[in-house]
Amino acid sequence: MKIAFATNYLPGCHSHSGGAEQAILQTARLARQKGHETYFITLPADLPPPAAPGESVAPVRGIESFLPFLKKFIGIAKWYLLQFDPVVYLAARKSFAENKPDLLHCGNMQFLTFALIAAARHSRIPVIVSVYDYWYFCPLTTLFDVAGGCCRKFHGVGCLRCLPAVLRPVQAVFLALRKSVFDFFIRQIDRFIVLSDSSFAILTSYGIPEEKIGLVRLPVDADTPAPAIPGERKNFLFIGWLQKRKGLHILIQAMKQLAVKRPQARLDAIVQNVLWEKDYETEIARQMTELPAGKLNLVNGRMQRADIKRMIENAAAVVVPEQWENMSPLIVIEAMRAGTPVIAGNIGGIPEFIEHGKTGYLARHDDPADFATQMAFVLDNPGAAGECSRAALKKAETMLSRELIADTLNREYCSWIQR
Repeated sequence: MKIAFATNYLPGCHSHSGGAEQAILQTARLARQKGHETYFITLPADLPPPAAPGESVAPVRGIESFLPFLKKFIGIAKWYLLQFDPVVYLAARKSFAENKPDLLHCGNMQFLTFALIAAARHSRIPVIVSVYDYWYFCPLTTLFDVAGGCCRKFHGVGCLRCLPAVLRPVQAVFLALRKSVFDFFIRQIDRFIVLSDSSFAILTSYGIPEEKIGLVRLPVDADTPAPAIPGERKNFLFIGWLQKRKGLHILIQAMKQLAVKRPQARLDAIVQNVLWEKDYETEIARQMTELPAGKLNLVNGRMQRADIKRMIENAAAVVVPEQWENMSPLIVIEAMRAGTPVIAGNIGGIPEFIEHGKTGYLARHDDPADFATQMAFVLDNPGAAGECSRAALKKAETMLSRELIADTLNREYCSWIQR
């Protein structure tokens, strides 16, 4: 079977790539492991060649390529509502005619747009979508209310109170139409793949039939984990986008409390900026001034995977203060595989991987004091933390076995051969 994978961005091709992009890349590699032929449809690369070594890439330009002076506004319009890019549609039809894939498997495609789905339907190619966030049902992607709770109202004019207070009349029009437009394309998707039971439940609550949803968890490369070094690790580690949903503000507040009684504690934060989060960047800069000197080492920008892996292996714990119902944070899985303790928010799909006190530590997702308590425990009890990390490693080796997940994914693909 030949599978076309579609994603806005691809590691090795684009400077903007994170967990979702790593996930779709991993999925393509799993498909090849089972004998399928793959290639990627993605936006033009912004990194120098060689782009994405080992991957066959077919770059597709969007309409903004011909209207560069409107690029920012086109991006916003696509995010909110305008989900048919005619340039992408024609390019995708050409790609399908030339490459003749049997299946289209999409990751994040906000800027490629649902034109990919329309092109696949025209070419009579089944469409699978992996759900890496909730943009399909929420313009913030998080299904999280500004009041601090999980939202199940889904997209509509009510989303205005959660969005930036700019161009409100335009936003109101876009939001009034968004659900109808998105649902038109969502109904044309043949199969959804989710990463956790939590995500499965969210899709069914939106109204997607259970029989159209499959659960395929995400593996990581089975590198040999570093042995635990009780008592020698003092630095905590945060890796994520510099945006509110990732919760760095919660962690900085926790560090402020922790520093009073555990002056040896340090935090390394590896972040990347994202669009439309300038206010949050300003807030983080302000909070950093309230920390004692030397408590936070913030690195803003891309790092090599080998350097990130080394930092994970050497951390006292990886802290994951998600403020939204993340279905399966890649950093949690990577830390489990590395034998490094995990302290994470008790939200979304995270409790499916981390059982408090057994395979890691869970804190109330929006409570800095609870995070500080769990971080202090890890520093004070390296033996217990080491036991947790070893149990997490065993869980990862079974629950996230690469061969097991490859087999599950292969069954999803092979079911379309029979049709």
